[in-house]
Amino acid sequence: MKAKMVAFIILAVLLALVATPVYAQSVPALPHAFYGTVEVNGSPAPLGTQVEVRGEGVQTGIGNNPIVITVEGEYGSAEPLEPKLIVQGDIAEGATLTFYLNGVSTGQTAEWHSGGVTELDINATIEGSLPEPPPPPEETTEPPPESTELPPETTEPPPESTEPSPDPTEPAPLLPPPPPDEASDWPVLWVVIGGVVVVGLIIFLVARRRAY
Repeated sequence: MKAKMVAFIILAVLLALVATPVYAQSVPALPHAFYGTVEVNGSPAPLGTQVEVRGEGVQTGIGNNPIVITVEGEYGSAEPLEPKLIVQGDIAEGATLTFYLNGVSTGQTAEWHSGGVTELDINATIEGSLPEPPPPPEETTEPPPESTELPPETTEPPPESTEPSPDPTEPAPLLPPPPPDEASDWPVLWVVIGGVVVVGLIIFLVARRRAY
């Protein structure tokens, strides 16, 4: 009896361990936010300067990467609701990030950590002057071609329908049931795990009573 009890307990623990990693892998990683001061050759970076982060798996051109300096010598803000430089993508924990100003590497790096918020001051030394930021891509929308053809005039009446009108007393056809939601599989899985645990406990209690 003790062997059966141990087997049921081990089975319940294994089911719980298998379900937990599957749920954890479906949760996306949180981005890493940066803010701080920016100096170029010892002077505050001018307004309009683009601060960008690049690295393996880093998404650029979206989500405040790059971020444009709106206060001279500062990028982002320490305030919770103010914009920051957001680094996100398919990035490995602890990956090396490199900071760029207007597309020019500053040589300054940092590590990426999911959900991190870091104050990082950038001090860049660039030969000559800082180049102008690259212009954003222009959105062009071509107007639809004008049609010079007039629609043909029709004087014929629409054909009369010979199909009988539906009887209001007849019941409406039954619609097929909606497809099952994938998220509903999780409660079923936990019910199965709970059932296994309960059965194991019942067998354990019965075995103890028979032993006495």
